[in-house]
Amino acid sequence: MNNNNFRSVYGLANSLYGISLDIDVFEDIALNGWQQIGNKSTKLHKYVSDTENKRIKLPCNVDIIEAVLLPILDVNDRDSVNSYNYYNMSVEYYNESMKGDKNPFYGTGKLVKYMIEGDYLVLDSDYYDVTIIYHGIITDDEGLPFLSDKEVQALAAYVAYVETYKKSIMMKDSGLINLAATIKADWLRLCNAARIPDHISQNEMNDVLDVKTR
Repeated sequence: MNNNNFRSVYGLANSLYGISLDIDVFEDIALNGWQQIGNKSTKLHKYVSDTENKRIKLPCNVDIIEAVLLPILDVNDRDSVNSYNYYNMSVEYYNESMKGDKNPFYGTGKLVKYMIEGDYLVLDSDYYDVTIIYHGIITDDEGLPFLSDKEVQALAAYVAYVETYKKSIMMKDSGLINLAATIKADWLRLCNAARIPDHISQNEMNDVLDVKTR
């Protein structure tokens, strides 16, 4: 996969379809198209933060949360669920300390229930050093996702289709309506192509489709 800058879509839409838009409007349209394609290149992240009013503001690139952990361990005496054994606790903390350098994403602590409200993670109380293990979308310095060559082509068609269709409705121009329909067909074809990972060959894709048919 080539990591193309998101704004390369703007240049391609302009050169192929003559589209010129305000950059913020372009980003809104192109991001909507990117969501419809559905490809998301992610990597694993570990984020540690304190709560404020039982909330933690999530990083902007969060896609899937794997775990939320508190910096405490559940250690109970086997003889009684109500008894807290400090010897077992010390042993457990020692064992956990030996695992810390094995994997940077290893999470020590107690899993905690949470809810997501908008851009915030909501817990049942305030805690310090809450660890969030999550898959984050790979983005550039501006927080926009990197794109494959096929995604750039598809999104250029999508931006052109949305803008042409909007103008055709505003102007009630049948010629523009027909042009928008043609560009929409390009978008749907390119969108389907962009959904196929670059590392899958056409022969492999044919095998997948053959299995689904059978």
